[in-house]
Amino acid sequence: MICSVGLKLLFTKKNQHKKSPECIFQEWFDMYWKRLVAFCEHHCNDEEIAMDMVQDIFCSLWKRKDAMEEIAQIEHYLFRAARIRINDYYRERYKRLHQNNELVGTFCDSINNTEETIYFRDLDHFVDGLVNRLPCRCRQVYTLSRNSGLSIPEIAVALSLSEKTVEAHLTKALKFLRNKISTTSQK
Repeated sequence: MICSVGLKLLFTKKNQHKKSPECIFQEWFDMYWKRLVAFCEHHCNDEEIAMDMVQDIFCSLWKRKDAMEEIAQIEHYLFRAARIRINDYYRERYKRLHQNNELVGTFCDSINNTEETIYFRDLDHFVDGLVNRLPCRCRQVYTLSRNSGLSIPEIAVALSLSEKTVEAHLTKALKFLRNKISTTSQK
């Protein structure tokens, strides 16, 4: 049986069996193809992937026929190669899933940020339009309070008004904005 004969020995010109490398390779292919595909398919649950794995194993075997060390048993070599391919498959699959999950998370975050940015800009533009419709002193008080971050006493000093007057203008401005925003959102 060919199994226990070394690959290097079989492929050298001093081959006792006088078989060409192509003939020996064909025998091994015929002998182990179905078993290797079944083995790989059992572990990865996908016939096409299993067939690709086995094809890669045999291609690699053929490419290295002249430079390979002597193999004690070809069957053990092939099934060990299949286990390595299966491990590589799951490693790559895990890596791809992990990358996809990160990309989806990043993509969703960027979409939400983009949507939120657009909504914020629209709302900010809408509020600016409403603020421009306020009476002059109300607009000044509101702008100093909300945009400049000044407190009521600081606004009173800046505009030479009493704190009660500043509070009244700010209350009037906020009431106007709330009414206009709630009316618009109900439509």
